[in-house]
Amino acid sequence: MIDRAYNILFIVTLCAIGVMLFAALIRSIRGPRTVDHIMGVNMTCTMTTLCIAVLALLLDESYLLDVCLIYVLISFLAVVVLAKVFINVNMHRKEDRHD
Repeated sequence: MIDRAYNILFIVTLCAIGVMLFAALIRSIRGPRTVDHIMGVNMTCTMTTLCIAVLALLLDESYLLDVCLIYVLISFLAVVVLAKVFINVNMHRKEDRHD
């Protein structure tokens, strides 16, 4: 009985995270500023990690937590690289305006 309640809770949680993931994805695509794009990508990666962790609990598969940790490291590096690229692009634009 309690296992069925947990399964329902996990499925409802996955659906809620899916809706929020869709909203974050739209924000990262349509964001008017560069910061909105970077934050949207960061939120998308965080929610994907959360989905993997909930699936690990739902399916009772511990290897998914290892996948989750690897995904967190990759998404962190992706956000850092995106931030670095956009900082360099903005610096070059400012230099071109001053010339």
